[in-house]
Amino acid sequence: MSNPRVFLTGITASLLVVLVYINIHALQNDAGRQRGTVTTNHNAFYRILQQSIGSGGVRGGSADGDGDRDDANEALDEEDTARVKEIQEKIPQLKDFLGELDYNIHRYAEAVEQTLDEEKSSSSWTNVQVLNAIPRKRKRRTTTNQNNAQSSSSSSAAATPTNLNILLLYADDWTHHTLSSFHKTIPPNPILQTPTLDALASDGVRFTHNCVTTSVCWISRATLYTGQYMSRHGTTEPCCWNGMDKPQQKLEKAPTNWDRLSVYELLSRNGYHVGHAGKWGVYLPWPKNVHFNVEDDGWHYRQIGDKLWHITEKNEADALRFLVTRPRDKPFFLNVAFFATHAKDSDARQYMPQNASMSLYENDTIPIPPTGTAEAWSKMPPFFTESNEGRTRWRARFKNFTLHQSMMKNYYRMATEVDSACGAILEELRRQDALNNTVIIFTTDNGNFHSEHGLADKWYPHQESIRVPLIVRDPRMKEEMRGTTNDAFTDMAQLYLDPMAKEGWRTEFFYEHPVISKASYIPSSEALVRKDYKYMYWPDFDYEQLFDLVKDPGELEDIFNSTDAEVVAVRKEMKRRFEELKTLVRSDELVTL
Repeated sequence: MSNPRVFLTGITASLLVVLVYINIHALQNDAGRQRGTVTTNHNAFYRILQQSIGSGGVRGGSADGDGDRDDANEALDEEDTARVKEIQEKIPQLKDFLGELDYNIHRYAEAVEQTLDEEKSSSSWTNVQVLNAIPRKRKRRTTTNQNNAQSSSSSSAAATPTNLNILLLYADDWTHHTLSSFHKTIPPNPILQTPTLDALASDGVRFTHNCVTTSVCWISRATLYTGQYMSRHGTTEPCCWNGMDKPQQKLEKAPTNWDRLSVYELLSRNGYHVGHAGKWGVYLPWPKNVHFNVEDDGWHYRQIGDKLWHITEKNEADALRFLVTRPRDKPFFLNVAFFATHAKDSDARQYMPQNASMSLYENDTIPIPPTGTAEAWSKMPPFFTESNEGRTRWRARFKNFTLHQSMMKNYYRMATEVDSACGAILEELRRQDALNNTVIIFTTDNGNFHSEHGLADKWYPHQESIRVPLIVRDPRMKEEMRGTTNDAFTDMAQLYLDPMAKEGWRTEFFYEHPVISKASYIPSSEALVRKDYKYMYWPDFDYEQLFDLVKDPGELEDIFNSTDAEVVAVRKEMKRRFEELKTLVRSDELVTL
């Protein structure tokens, strides 16, 4: 049979044309509204439209919800008004057309996949026969907020989404205690200011042991987007810095299951208006089914048009633009994927906050972590040499007290800027009266060494690297849950909605990280992580470690070779369980860990 991808590519190209048509006219429509003379003190509403129409001449609109659009439209000339009306009349038809195209693309792909599986030895099937296997009619997709059921390509059971909006505030390189002292993290952080996240936690649940299964930007993001371990989603290459082309040549075989696993795809197929603003940071081998997509990565300052943007400022602006222009007749999912507090690794300054933030923390002294010592570095495995990238970045950021102070203050400034941007985004939701219909999640892609163990950045299975913040504010929460903390290893299920839930939370997890470049640069690592003990394995060197996290939370004393009977028993049991989970994760078995 001829290659089905050729047919799919043609449909996808048509779909892209229609999406571009809608997006261009939507932006023109939005820009036209802003040429009116209505003024407002709601800075968040009009400031973000600079991204769509340039930095000059923006006056904003009323802060009274949809009424501001009517007022602004009155200021348009007759020709503009007629054009806006024409476009608005076409949008429902185009939405239906897009829905049909989207549905048929996925149904066609399913039929092709099933046919190829069943007829591997036959070459007699044609595209026409495959198409004939696809149902020709279906129920029209609803455009209301009511619950609806759409079939998922990965399951025969119907998926039933809620009508709740989902806002994911997804920061970069925040370890679990990159939060203000309000959160009582261990170690505590009495210096950093994150008032928006404080308020979010006071109305939700903060998880103290939210951990990543691979501590590096692109793999952790792929895991979040798909709900799968690295071994299963297969995405181990980063993409794409500063809008570069996707490096397909780096992947011998691009993952083929993203279109069935991605949260973007699943929510889009189930009636959500889906948006992404900021860092993808991951190789994406399929045409993204995202209604709003602005990708920014790898920079702190950039001239765009006649405005010099800071990347956090732009992440905020794009997120607000999505919220202002979204359709109000369907729920939304938005990932605000902040680049901060990621360093600009190629720049000697590393962290470059906004000029307005430079007075923050100016008179503070940032404590050196207890394990940020030469002694702690000397206790790392023998293959951790000065050429290890974590050590190289330590020299660039933390090699002396003065440098450590400068770097950490700028890191904290960037964190506070993200907190402020989150505040502007939540304020826009409040203005739209959407807070009580939106699940709000704040988390990050991985932790960060801030000189602990004589290292900088992430990658390795230590607590500073794998533990990250997680705050969930869900309008369905019972009142007694609000403002609480949860010390269980997280499992993003509805367990957090039940204050009486004791069973179901995980007690351990498997950690994996690939070698990057070569073992002397960033070695591969694996681990079995529990609350009381952690077993680490370094595959490139066949090197094992065991830490008692209760007695030794800093992970300084390796007890793997201890002859103590209790430790020997723990070591044997953990090695057995480690191999069991590793085999399971890397198998084709359906499993929930």
